[in-house]
Amino acid sequence: MADTMQIGVASQVITPPLGSQMAGFDARKGVSDGVHDDLHAHAMILESGETRIALVSIEVIAVSADFSRRVRRRIETSIGIPAGHILLSATHTHCGPVTLHHFFNQGQSLDEEYLEHMAHAVVSAVEAAWRSRKPRQLRTGLAPCDGIAVNRRTNDGTPVDPFAGVLLVEELDGTTVAVAVNYACHTTVLGPDTLKTTQDFPFFTLERLRQQLGANVKAFYFNGAEGDLSVGHKSDLSAVGVVDSFRTFATAQRLGERLADSVLLSLPSLQLQPASLEIQVAEVNLPLKTYPPVEAMSAAREQALRDLEAMGPPAKDQPISPAFLRAKQKYLFARIEEYYARLYAESHYPEPKQLPVEVIVLRIGNLGIVSLPGEIFVQLALNVRARSPLQQTLFFGLTNDYIGYLPDMKANPQAGYEVVAARVPGEAMQILESAIDSMLNKVANAHPHGVV
Repeated sequence: MADTMQIGVASQVITPPLGSQMAGFDARKGVSDGVHDDLHAHAMILESGETRIALVSIEVIAVSADFSRRVRRRIETSIGIPAGHILLSATHTHCGPVTLHHFFNQGQSLDEEYLEHMAHAVVSAVEAAWRSRKPRQLRTGLAPCDGIAVNRRTNDGTPVDPFAGVLLVEELDGTTVAVAVNYACHTTVLGPDTLKTTQDFPFFTLERLRQQLGANVKAFYFNGAEGDLSVGHKSDLSAVGVVDSFRTFATAQRLGERLADSVLLSLPSLQLQPASLEIQVAEVNLPLKTYPPVEAMSAAREQALRDLEAMGPPAKDQPISPAFLRAKQKYLFARIEEYYARLYAESHYPEPKQLPVEVIVLRIGNLGIVSLPGEIFVQLALNVRARSPLQQTLFFGLTNDYIGYLPDMKANPQAGYEVVAARVPGEAMQILESAIDSMLNKVANAHPHGVV
């Protein structure tokens, strides 16, 4: 059958032990003291002719380039899928283990034993998915979705991605095997006061899908262009420990189930995809920001700390003053910029210094998937999708590495956590858009039989 591929799916639990450090919030105090829900590595193998692709959802904040390189090499050696055809995509939960060093977790240590356990679990999930592959069919679509993500950098909460991507794997008789949801939003309903390991709101999305589609159905979550999207809290406040009262498991359940219901409503309209796979992999060089010497950045950080300490701790049971919040934010931003200045100084890239970024664009029938290794501002996804030659185009962020935020040209360089926490300036977005457009056209025009 023209719409039959060899498809396999499998999962492995990757929940860290109690007492582990938790990644994602500079303001968090304490280690994990319980498990609300397990974390997993979910793998989907797609094979058509000689082309094989592995889509892997890992329920952690991010994966490093070193981790990705090591795991992809093991998979390539084990079952022959080329490393460039393997997408290791983090869901970005902030209630999971420390998996890399970056600007947001300076001073936290890595548990190398756990990271090796996680690597083994990811490889095992992909190998199990490989063994389980059989002739199956794939249906995909864009599910209209509202009332969840909010643009946390704008007064009106827009733009957001108005769709959730849906991939539904079926047996040839129509029985559902697996469903994957691709949605753009920070998985940060829960704040720095949460010490329970959890997937955050995607847990409730995937639970509801399994309840409706069958307990044996595999359910995955892939994050999208979520760099400036959250569920309503402001990143500048969250980053310094201000926790809105709505950031609870009850809210995570309400929003997660709302996403699941949008997906369920879309199922009858999903499009059966032809068994045609194409992939493009490219290294795109992005300009790096420039910083003053590390000594100057360290002095700025030390001064910001002195200014904060001079204010004294806020009074108990009293609202935190705007001046104190500004001082905390100034200190946080100074720490981030010092981190990047040091990283910039220690890098060995030739002048002018650039950041090489792996971009993967693949086509599954009439569906395009674009993967990038950072937190992409949503406007890139909206721009590229509007020009895409394919009927459906999805974005997997946080894939195969973590390079920080990727802001757009409209982002205000004088204000905002995400812009401070970006290694690249706004013009990097234009470079990426141009590269992605070209790659999408190449995969669309390659062996176009059966593809619209």
